[in-house]
Amino acid sequence: MCSFFKKLIAVIVSLIVIGCASDALDSVREETKGWSVEKIYAEASAKLADHSWSKAIKLYEVLEATYPYGTYAQQGMLDLAYAYYNSDTPELAIPEIDMFIRTYPTNANMDYALYLKGYINYYNDNGLMARFSKQDLSERDPKGLRDAYAAFAEVVEKYPNSKYAPDSKDKMNKLVNALARGELFRSRHYMQIRAYLAAVNRAQLLIKTYPNTAYVEEALAIQVVAYRELGELTLSQQTQQVLVMNFPQSQYVRSPWVYQDMPWYTFWRS
Repeated sequence: MCSFFKKLIAVIVSLIVIGCASDALDSVREETKGWSVEKIYAEASAKLADHSWSKAIKLYEVLEATYPYGTYAQQGMLDLAYAYYNSDTPELAIPEIDMFIRTYPTNANMDYALYLKGYINYYNDNGLMARFSKQDLSERDPKGLRDAYAAFAEVVEKYPNSKYAPDSKDKMNKLVNALARGELFRSRHYMQIRAYLAAVNRAQLLIKTYPNTAYVEEALAIQVVAYRELGELTLSQQTQQVLVMNFPQSQYVRSPWVYQDMPWYTFWRS
């Protein structure tokens, strides 16, 4: 019953927020009635520069609805996405960028659009649902990280001379390590709960997908122990040989892997 009332309160609060936002948008529509596209864009840009995110969002939304075509509308979509992100609503920012990418594939600012998509996914740790559900980080879907990597990779591949390319490359490297360590985290978790086959599968995925990361060593060590626990002694011995061959100085050559807790946070942020 308590859970029901909490959900009901959350819905009521959401409806109130939506209603207030709608009233604010109507107010801005009335305020800007008769304004030229140049004036609306200039005012929205000024609010964006002042970090007045809420007012900037309303102005860009009015711009998008009133003047949906042309240079100002196109740039306004990217500015709106940036304002959404900074107002703590990245779940609105990404669809806006995706719409821009689909609608204006030859736009001169496509490198920035892709970089912004990558940037938002890169820093958006948990997303809207996780904030409300208090989702455990071990259950986090890495889709956002993969989406960030894909966007940054597109910047690097298609726009190698872009001013956003160097940072895209840097973040791609960090994302590879983040994704690899995420798989290691999951493999460790499965070892902790004695789900040895799942631990092996996660470790194998890490080794196959991220072979040049520092986490391959421990992934192999986990497999050695997991195979042993599953009664697959031949596979355990073979994996140990691979570990010794590739990491002769590894601590796991001297003693077998044992579970140790590993915090998730700050894995991939700079």
